[in-house]
Amino acid sequence: MTEETQVTPAPQHDAKRETRAVAIGLAGWILPGLGHALQKMWGRAAACFLTVAALVVIGAGMRGNLFTSDGGDAFASLGYLADLGAGSFYLLARSLETHGPDVSHADGDYGTRFLAVAGVLNLLAALHAYEAARGRKA
Repeated sequence: MTEETQVTPAPQHDAKRETRAVAIGLAGWILPGLGHALQKMWGRAAACFLTVAALVVIGAGMRGNLFTSDGGDAFASLGYLADLGAGSFYLLARSLETHGPDVSHADGDYGTRFLAVAGVLNLLAALHAYEAARGRKA
């Protein structure tokens, strides 16, 4: 009987691949869709970019609340983390929020949800880009 040998990649190659994967994940977080674009996944890149952009523009247009880092309670902190997940689009939403939030109406409340969903969706997309760069089937 012959024993099958498995070829394992060199540790340096694994470290280089992991570093590249982390860089791709961060790029995907900073600019939605960029992590997928760097891997030539054009359809996913366009879908991520356009979806997150649309959610941010709609949420800011509805005058949703964009949380800041000086939140007074745990929910405000979680809202800030969700909003920050949109990466550079968080800054776009900040610039679109010229009149301040208006959560006294249903539109503003729904706008807050749109902004949070944009951030969480972008975080999931960046995680997918990271996993794809590591070679995992995602």
